Amino acid sequence: MERLHKISAGLVFAFLCLHFANHFLGLEGIDAHIQFMDAARLVYRHPIVELIILLAFVVQILSGVALSKIIWRDKKDFVHQLQAASGTILIIFIVLHLISISVARGLFNLDTNFYFATASLTAPGWKYIYFPLYGAGIIALFVHMGCILYALFKKTNKPVGYSCLAGMSALGLYVTYLLLMMYSGQFYRVNLPDTYAAAFGMAIEDPVPNDRKADSLKDKGEQK
Repeated sequence: MERLHKISAGLVFAFLCLHFANHFLGLEGIDAHIQFMDAARLVYRHPIVELIILLAFVVQILSGVALSKIIWRDKKDFVHQLQAASGTILIIFIVLHLISISVARGLFNLDTNFYFATASLTAPGWKYIYFPLYGAGIIALFVHMGCILYALFKKTNKPVGYSCLAGMSALGLYVTYLLLMMYSGQFYRVNLPDTYAAAFGMAIEDPVPNDRKADSLKDKGEQK
């Protein structure tokens, strides 16, 4: 079971690298984010590739549940417990995220791009669900990776292992802050299309506040 979990983790990790690269490009602006997404989708939305990625996530979920049960049953050490807990949070996040995307595409015919994330993080009511959901998912991912790095070093240099765990956890907090602030319109103005505003029950207007710094960033982007 553990071997199967590791093999599928390699495929999931490759997808996540592409996925987070897309997120980070959003810091350069919405156009950069969407252009990269359109190009990346040519790869991961190919029917065969998409099926492989989906199967990898299914294997991760099923094997992760089984491994977490073993960790809790055997009452393993703190890092194992942390790995199981973060993995469980990830499983919950992945399932809810997939449901959210499926509903958006299937029922509302929405493209789940930058604007979908912004709408979910700014719509009254919905933001109180999506802020903790996305935040917990991102932090859990980095903590989980930190636990994996700890496991790689614990036999040869345990202090390095603990440093990796602490460093990845801290990085997860910072990445969570950056992405949540970006998608909620705190770094630059986001003019939400009417279709997204309507789907989330928002007024048909720009709902995302911004400050002078955000306006400055937007103007700078337009000059480029």
